[in-house]
Amino acid sequence: MIDLQQFKMDPAEEALLAKLLAETAPRTIAEFGSGLTTRFWAQQSDAKIVTWDNFPEWIAELKTAFAGAPWLERVEFRGYSVSPGGPRIVQKDAVPWDGAPFDFLFLDGPRSAHPPSFGRSGSFLFATQHARPGSTIVWHDNERGHERALAMRFFGHLRCRSRGTVGWCIWQPPSAAAPLIRAVNYLAQPSRILARE
Repeated sequence: MIDLQQFKMDPAEEALLAKLLAETAPRTIAEFGSGLTTRFWAQQSDAKIVTWDNFPEWIAELKTAFAGAPWLERVEFRGYSVSPGGPRIVQKDAVPWDGAPFDFLFLDGPRSAHPPSFGRSGSFLFATQHARPGSTIVWHDNERGHERALAMRFFGHLRCRSRGTVGWCIWQPPSAAAPLIRAVNYLAQPSRILARE
């Protein structure tokens, strides 16, 4: 049995996530990187949660750890494989989804800092395809340069914020002028796009 507490977020992160969740009041949540946050979303909201992880053994551990929880019926666990293979610079595919757009998305997987499971770009791509306009997109590990680069690449047309290890934005699809706007904003005001709270 894996000690789940070793993956627990610190109180400041939890407080921020709780605030963002309360402001959004989502009916549906998409999560990449199943874990204690899965329980957190379920306990803090009445939303239906679809959570993806690329480690089948980890999903099995979580189902055992959460067995009997009254909220478990609102959680759908899904496994997936990161594709195509290759280093982090290779754009990964978004997992398929044929359901309604999500109200809240949390991008914390796969573990893009670990070579066997590079591939968080696919999670960011998924968000651009399956987030409802006006939904909240949150990503973890925003202190890492490559996570910030992904945020700039996929959400650079938006006003994104960050606090500690958490980054977030309110999703709106890019306009036709977004690439130019993104380039100008990045060169002129990179701090505005990922403004620190």
